[in-house]
Amino acid sequence: MKARRASTYALCVLRCPGGVGSFTDWAAFEKDFQAEFFPIDPAKSAALALRNREQYGQGKRTLDKYIDSFQALVEQAAYPDGLQLCLTFWNGLHPALMERIDNLAEGCPDDEQIASWYKVARDQWQLMEIWQELHRAHPAPRSTSMVTLQHPALLHSGPAPAPATPAPQPLLPGIPMDVDMAQQHHLAPLLCQQCKKPGHFARHCPLGLE
Repeated sequence: MKARRASTYALCVLRCPGGVGSFTDWAAFEKDFQAEFFPIDPAKSAALALRNREQYGQGKRTLDKYIDSFQALVEQAAYPDGLQLCLTFWNGLHPALMERIDNLAEGCPDDEQIASWYKVARDQWQLMEIWQELHRAHPAPRSTSMVTLQHPALLHSGPAPAPATPAPQPLLPGIPMDVDMAQQHHLAPLLCQQCKKPGHFARHCPLGLE
C-alpha cells in the first residue's frame, strides 16, 4: 500500500458528507476499502504491470529482489515461458547488467528459457559486485601533472632557436656533384635471373636464345 494513495483515500472519506459516519458498519467500510486497494482481477493487473518497465523493472533494487517480484507477477499473470517473457525480463534489468549480458561472447542465456536468464543474470551481477569491491579496495591512482624540465638557457622569452641542420656528408671519391638521384641511393641494377647480368630480363636473355 502506498502512503500517498492511502492518504488520498482517507481524505476522500473524511471530506464526504457524513465522513466516517457515512459507512453503516465495518463491513461496508471493508467492502469499500477492498474495492479501492485490492484489484478485482489480479491476473489482469499483473499482466498490465509487466507491460510497464517503470512499474516492474529492477531500478535501484538488487537483482534478487527484482527476480522475486518478477516471478510473482509472472505467476499471477500466468505468463507462459518463451521469447516474450525473456525479453520482458531483459527489458527490466539494470542498464549496466543489460549491456553486460548483450556483450557476452559465450555463455549467453537461452532466449526460450527464463530460468536460463535468471542464472546468467545472477552470475553477471555477482561479477559486477566483485568488480566494484575490487575497485573500492584498490582505487586507481590519481593522475599527477607532468613537469617539463628545461635547460636554464632555454628559459627565455625570445623565439625558440631553429634546430641545427646536420652537415652534408662528403661524397665518395669518383662520384661527380651532379650525380643522378638513383645513384645517390645506391640502387642496385636490375639483373637477369638467368645469366645474372644487367640490362635485360630473363625472357630476353641471350643464353636462353642459344
